[in-house]
Amino acid sequence: MQARFNFLCVFLVTHFLSATAGAQTGSMPKPFDPVVTPSAPKAPEKDELQGQQEKAVGPQSASAAPPSNGGTWPWKSGAMLGDLFGVRTTLQDAGLTVQGTATLDFVNVLDGAPVNGFTMLSLIDINLTVDAEKLLGLRGATFFADFQTANQTRSPAELVPDYWGFDVINSYSSFTELAQYWYQQQIIGDRLQFKFGKIDSNVDFAVPCTGLNFVNSAAYYPSTMVQDMPTFPRQAGGLEILAKPFENFDARFGFFDGTSNYANPTTGQVGSNTGTNGLSTFLWENPGSYFLIAEAGPSWKIDDHSGKFRAGWFEQTGYTDTNGVNGPGVGTGAAGAYAYANQHFFDPDGDGNNLGLEVFGQFSWSDPTRNPSQWGMMLGSQWQGVIDSRPNDTLGFLWAYTQFSSNETLSTSPGSSEAILEGFYNVQITPWFSVQPDIQYISQPSSVEASNISGAWLLTVRLSFVF
Repeated sequence: MQARFNFLCVFLVTHFLSATAGAQTGSMPKPFDPVVTPSAPKAPEKDELQGQQEKAVGPQSASAAPPSNGGTWPWKSGAMLGDLFGVRTTLQDAGLTVQGTATLDFVNVLDGAPVNGFTMLSLIDINLTVDAEKLLGLRGATFFADFQTANQTRSPAELVPDYWGFDVINSYSSFTELAQYWYQQQIIGDRLQFKFGKIDSNVDFAVPCTGLNFVNSAAYYPSTMVQDMPTFPRQAGGLEILAKPFENFDARFGFFDGTSNYANPTTGQVGSNTGTNGLSTFLWENPGSYFLIAEAGPSWKIDDHSGKFRAGWFEQTGYTDTNGVNGPGVGTGAAGAYAYANQHFFDPDGDGNNLGLEVFGQFSWSDPTRNPSQWGMMLGSQWQGVIDSRPNDTLGFLWAYTQFSSNETLSTSPGSSEAILEGFYNVQITPWFSVQPDIQYISQPSSVEASNISGAWLLTVRLSFVF
């Protein structure tokens, strides 16, 4: 193991600059090739829902990992460790898929913020997907466990106190936890399934597009759910029902622990963080605080280019904490509606590998007497293969806007707004390693109007690894 690691370090240092142009087509000596049995049977075809869940929303939202033996190491292998000693293949043959990712963001605030400075954020995610049918004979069953550890050198809010969240892996503090553990069961094939356990709701709900590289949280969930949605770093106990009543139509419902958003109406004391708890506050210690969400809509294909539309509703039940002009308080939980759509436009290679241009958008609205964000919208696009010689690189642009409520008990910037512009270019060095420069401009990036911040520029360099 040590010898291979030393060889990897020497190889990357000496070949990095000269090999990037051909990084996706080169080959390596046989000792690093994956172990593949020539007579192995072809994997069964995945249903649409399973295929979506195997595409993580972003670095913060791990979902069931697809089995993969990878290719020739390092330029075609899907993981930094490849199929080391055939262990990965052996485990997958038994029904166990292990995947690890590491995301490192170097963020520098260039201008316009209260403090122009630097912070470094990191997130390491290691997850295990168990095909219980293959391993235990439980037909249509899947188990999933996800371990996460996050750190930061400085709180991003000290630099840019924006509302939506300019870095999606912002953990708000350092932590190490079992972020997700759930059981999913097919009831009627891909037509009806349920999932139960500690879940990141953003894997299955309000997902405008999968496999995103954007840094800003606006690409991942609506502004009206910023305070309430049980997603990273506050994944929560929950139950999901995932249905496909007929072809090209999807419907789903989620019922989650909302304790993180609870506030005692007498004392004002806030609830415990669901991200650090198990299922206890969902099953038997809940103070009457739940997050409900449902969505449905059609999918389609136009000349083999896929698209979809979903409309949904959400509500946070019980009492929640508020922060208005006159300070903290207690109010009624937020409720609202949202819709999103995406469309893939062309595949330059015609091989169906999702190369090409995809456009997506999202709109949300909430009762302004119950939510500091009255409405918000987002439009984005990503183009993989914009340069012919770099077919796995991705270019992305994003615009997002949120309008704050005029209710002074809910918002510290009543009637104000926040807008976001983001652009990135993701350089895929190998299938398991990428470097991404990202630039953002955030107008009025403060939830406190008195701060009088007209706008801020941020430069982020993201390093991403799959191991």
